Amino acid sequence: MNMFSGSLDLEPAANGEEDTDTLKKKNPNKTIDGGDATDDYFPITLDRRKLAPCVQDMADMFPHVWPIKAPGDNRQNKMHSPIHSFLTTPLPKSTDITKVTPSAPKRIKVTQLLMTLNELVENDYPLHSSQLELVRRSVWQEETDEDRELLAKRKLEGWVETDLSKGNNRDKNQGGSITEGKTIYSLDCEMCQTEDGLELTRITLIDWDGKVVYDTLVKPTKPITDYLTMYSGITKEKLEEISTTLVDVQEHLLELFNDDTILVGQSLDSDLLAMKFSHPHIVDTSCIYHHARGPPYKASLRWLTQRFLKREIQNAGAVSGHDSIEDARACLDLLKLKLEKGENFGTSDDNRESVFKRLARPPHGPKRTAIIDYGDPHKFHGTFSTAVIPCTDDLQVTAAVTRCAAGDPSGTVDGLPAMDFTWARLRTLEIARFFSGGSTGGSVDIDGPLPEVVRDPLKEVLIESLAETVKRIKEVYEALPKCTAFVVYSGSGDPRKWRCMNELQKRFKEEYKVRKWDQLSVQWTDAEEQKLRASLQTARSGVGFMVVK
Repeated sequence: MNMFSGSLDLEPAANGEEDTDTLKKKNPNKTIDGGDATDDYFPITLDRRKLAPCVQDMADMFPHVWPIKAPGDNRQNKMHSPIHSFLTTPLPKSTDITKVTPSAPKRIKVTQLLMTLNELVENDYPLHSSQLELVRRSVWQEETDEDRELLAKRKLEGWVETDLSKGNNRDKNQGGSITEGKTIYSLDCEMCQTEDGLELTRITLIDWDGKVVYDTLVKPTKPITDYLTMYSGITKEKLEEISTTLVDVQEHLLELFNDDTILVGQSLDSDLLAMKFSHPHIVDTSCIYHHARGPPYKASLRWLTQRFLKREIQNAGAVSGHDSIEDARACLDLLKLKLEKGENFGTSDDNRESVFKRLARPPHGPKRTAIIDYGDPHKFHGTFSTAVIPCTDDLQVTAAVTRCAAGDPSGTVDGLPAMDFTWARLRTLEIARFFSGGSTGGSVDIDGPLPEVVRDPLKEVLIESLAETVKRIKEVYEALPKCTAFVVYSGSGDPRKWRCMNELQKRFKEEYKVRKWDQLSVQWTDAEEQKLRASLQTARSGVGFMVVK
C-alpha cells in the first residue's frame, strides 16, 4: 500500500543523490519496503498526479487501490496461501459430504493418521521421554542432561509415562488390517477447576468395538472451586462418595497401555495434562478433520459429529453437561469414518473445491478456463482448467493472458479458444523484492540482530521492476474485451521479517526443551513476540485493484 500512499520513495535518484544503502545507514529505522501495516479497510483513490511515475498508469485503469489481507490467524501465527484461498470455494452448505466423497481406492491404516513429532510439539502435547530424546538430538548432537531434568521434575509432580518396552505380541498377520494389530482406545476426560487449576474428575476409555473398558470418577487432590457442570457434567453430589485418585487412574493405565496402544480423542493434549500422563501414539480428531475455514482453526467435536456422523451430541444442557462416553464414542466413529473414506476426507481440501472445477459443471458451466503460471501449473488447480500454460517470465505470462482474452471468432488462436475465466501470476516484482527464494533473500544469521538479516533491493531496481510490472498489467488491460472484470491483487505483503522471526522462535523452542535459560543462544521475550506479531501483520497485508472495463 505504501507504493500508492506516498510513504515509499519511488522517485528516481537525481544526480549526486545518495543511494539507498547510504540512506539506510543514516536512517536505519526507515526501510524502503516498510511502513507499518494497518487494519484500515478503506481504499485509497488513485490520483495520477500524486503517484510516482513508475506506477502512474495504474490510475488510468483502476479508480482505487484496496487493502487486502492474506488468510491466516494472528493468534496462532499462521498465514495461508492467498493463491489457494482465491482459487478455491467452499462446497455448498446443502452438500452431504459423507455421500459426495467416495471411499478411498485403498483404505488407509490407523498408523497413517498418527500425529508426527512436529505436530505433537505444535499442538503442545506433553512429550514422552523417547520423543524428548529425538527433539534433543535434532538440535544438539552432544549429550546433555536437560531432558532428564525435565523428566525428574515431572516425576516430582506425579507424572507417569507409557512403558514402551511392552507390546501386544500379536500375530504379524494382523499388520495387514486397518488397525495393524494395534490396540485402539478412544479417550475422553472431564475436568473441574480446583485451587491448583484444572484437575481430572472423570476418565473414559472405549475400545475399538465401542465397549467401555474403563470409566471412573476421580477425586481431585485439591478443593474444587468450580465444578464446571455445564461442560463436565460433574456435580458435588457425584464426587461425595468417590475415593479413586489420580494415582489410582495412572496405575490402571500403566497396566493397560503399551507401545502398541493408540489413543484417539479430541484435543487430547488437555486430557493428558490433566492425567499427568505422556503417551507417544496419538490420533487427534481435531487435526485429522479440519475446520470449515481450514487450518489453523479447529472444529469442535459437536460440530464434527453433526457434520460427518449426522448425529447430535453435547445437547443435554447446562444441568447435565457433557457425557464422556458419548464424546469418546463420537471420536471413535469419526476415526473409523476417516479410515474408510481416505486421508483427505474431512480436510479443508475436501470441504472446498477449485473454482475451475466449479465453473466446469452446471448450472453455471461448462465455462472455458485457463491457468497461467511459472513452473508446472498442471498440478492442483490446473487439473480442472481447460487450458494450462506454463511460462518462464512475465513477458510470456502477458502474451498468454492476451491470447486467452482475445480468442478467435473463426475458431482458435494457436489452438486456444477465448476463455471465460483466466488466472495468471506475474513474478518480476516479487523476485526483485526478495519475497521468494530463501527466508529473507539471503543467508540467515539467526544469532544476529533482525535488521541485519532482511535485505532490501536497491531503489533503482525496485523502480525498474515496478515499472515493468505496471507495463505488463496495462498490456493485459488493453487486450481485454469490453465488460470484462479485471482483478489484480498482491495476495500478501512483505513476508521476510516474519519468516526471520519464525526461524528465531523455532530455534528458541528447540533449545528451550533441552537447555537451561542462561544457555540459550536465542532469547524469546515479550519484545520478540510483539515483533513477530507486527511482522505477521505486515506479511498478511497486501493490495488489490478491481475494475470492469
